[in-house]
Amino acid sequence: MKERTNKITIYDIAQKLNLSASTVSRALQNNPLINEETREKIQATAMDMGYVPNWIASSLRKKRSNIIGLIVPRTSMYFQSTAISGIQHEAHKYGFSIVIGQSDETVAMEKELAHTFYSLRVDGLLAVASMFTTNFDHFSPFIKNNIPLVFYDRVPVDFPGYSITGDDFKGGFLATEHLIKQGCKRIAHFSGLLTCNLYQQRLSGYKEALAKYNIPYDEQLVYIHNLTMDAAGQAARELFDKGDLPDGLFAANDSSAVAFIQEANKRNIAVPGQIKVVGYSNDLSSRIISPSLTTIEQSGYNMGQKAVETIVKLINHEENSKVTKNFVFPVELIQRESTMLQKQ
Repeated sequence: MKERTNKITIYDIAQKLNLSASTVSRALQNNPLINEETREKIQATAMDMGYVPNWIASSLRKKRSNIIGLIVPRTSMYFQSTAISGIQHEAHKYGFSIVIGQSDETVAMEKELAHTFYSLRVDGLLAVASMFTTNFDHFSPFIKNNIPLVFYDRVPVDFPGYSITGDDFKGGFLATEHLIKQGCKRIAHFSGLLTCNLYQQRLSGYKEALAKYNIPYDEQLVYIHNLTMDAAGQAARELFDKGDLPDGLFAANDSSAVAFIQEANKRNIAVPGQIKVVGYSNDLSSRIISPSLTTIEQSGYNMGQKAVETIVKLINHEENSKVTKNFVFPVELIQRESTMLQKQ
């Protein structure tokens, strides 16, 4: 194995160009005190010599890293990927870099990532809780040391700080009401774990819509699982094997709705003829599955942008970090083939 070559420093660049180290340093930071021709010459030489800035040393000097940490359950989730895109673009606008950690929906990895980002001295942390997180003490070092912390999407109950969520209660209500208006009277629900705020809210919206239209709530029609394709497929099989089919399903994410439709297709159960289905998130699979899936749009990209806007204001002391604020994004029902009324 080859040994690492010695790192190039600003002193090496200064020696090569017969300039002072302070001039090189200013030029590499695009300081207007250095004329443009000299700046370009220094920057070109630095690149040619393979110079890499020591960001750790720089952050210690400036007491700022210009890095925001981000913890998400899985980057493969459509909603999270669109939110990350919004976060990345907005952060770049403000001059911040994003470092992403993936918890894989495990509390242990979430704790490790929170500790790592704290140790890295990030300027702030954006976080989406895992579905299984009930104790959030591992985030307390950020709060105790006044390091901005903003949760979005999945948020701790009674979190004493800034958070950004979709209107999950309204989304659950809209999805269920739409099924009722399409003629459904016996509506099943696939929910995520109720330790998680957003699945509590979507379930509450489902119940409220049933109550509004005088449809009794039946807990036998509610299946609580981790909303993976496998778990949803198993729930669908259990539901179908009972024989007494519902005429509607509201699933708390699109992947579980897609798994349900796939299982229905295998059994020649017609969607939307026999069962109408609504998902949640408007991910790509909702447009590809046949029939295409009616779903709830959450605006992940815009939520990501708002998360960055909020944390940058906290970093710059433009917002009071000692108060509690929750920004709620509106949701929208998008109707597709899975809930279309059939021609008589």
